[in-house]
Amino acid sequence: MKTLVAFFSQSGNTKKIAEAIWAEASQADKADLKKIEDVAAEDVLGYDFIFIGSPLHSGSLAAPAKAFLKGMQAASGQKMAGFITHFAPVYPEQDMNAFAEPIKTACEEKGIEYKGFFDCQGALTESLHTAVQKKLNLSDEQWANMVKQMTGHPNEEDINKAKKFAKEVLAD
Repeated sequence: MKTLVAFFSQSGNTKKIAEAIWAEASQADKADLKKIEDVAAEDVLGYDFIFIGSPLHSGSLAAPAKAFLKGMQAASGQKMAGFITHFAPVYPEQDMNAFAEPIKTACEEKGIEYKGFFDCQGALTESLHTAVQKKLNLSDEQWANMVKQMTGHPNEEDINKAKKFAKEVLAD
């Protein structure tokens, strides 16, 4: 089986998870790790399994990830799973389903078998702290607690969970 791990990352969080998934996929068979911007629409035709990764931007996949899903070409028998990184420590299950929706929709439209979704907390780029704190209307104390929770993520436990997710969906 040939696997593609395609990701969009700005702060490095999503890249770390992509590398963990790629490391696991590489043990089973041939796997490629590529930035979304380096993958042409027709490039995915040569893969049996595709992982797509993105940070959350304003509660949705980043625009480059959405564009990739919309423009990619698919082949019969392909499978796909998604992964995201986000700065918030936890999201309700209904939000996770909403975050996965663009991937599920692309799979349905292109005849790709959807295999699942992984999420991981990451640390927000410091240059965005003030804007996000303001947008969420958090006090300095509330924001300090958020920063404390996100600092250090993705950590080794997150990396291991990503590898476990990859192993499970690839074996299924």
